[in-house]
Order: sequence, then C-alpha cells, then structure tokens
Amino acid sequence: MNKKALAVALELIPIVSAPLAIILIVSNIDSQIIRSLIVVFTLLAFFGFVFFFIGRKIAREERIVRVLSILDILATVIIIFLYVIAFIAIGL
Repeated sequence: MNKKALAVALELIPIVSAPLAIILIVSNIDSQIIRSLIVVFTLLAFFGFVFFFIGRKIAREERIVRVLSILDILATVIIIFLYVIAFIAIGL
C-alpha cells in the first residue's frame, strides 16, 4: 500500500465516523450494540485531529490529503459542538 492510499484511508475514518455517530445518536434505535457503536464512532470522530497529523505526516504533498485533513478537523469540531449543545440543553 503506497503512502497516498494509506493516508487517504486513515483520513477517511473520522470523516465517516462523525455522521454515523450523529445519525445513531438521533435515531430511536436503542440497544447495547448501538450504544457501543455510538461511543466508538464519537471517539474516532473526536480524535480527527490525530488523523490530521498522521495523514499530513505520511503524505503532506498530496492534494487529496490536504482536503481530507480539513474535513478531519471539521469532524472534531462537529463532535465538540454536539457536546456543547448537549450541555446547554441539560443546563436549560
């Protein structure tokens, strides 16, 4: 596996995890497996900044990696925003 493919694969993890976590959180499906998946997807999306650094370290010069890096940071920001909204809702 070349560097570009590895970097793209790693960069896609938080980008896919953030929407999946949000979809599972707002859905009315409830089981222990779904709760575990929510935790895993949320953590993977929250640590998007780690994938940002790893992807940039592996293939800095690739354009697709630069674009996906921005989306990794956005995935982290979305999860933080989701928790801020939850804390505000609890506080009100």
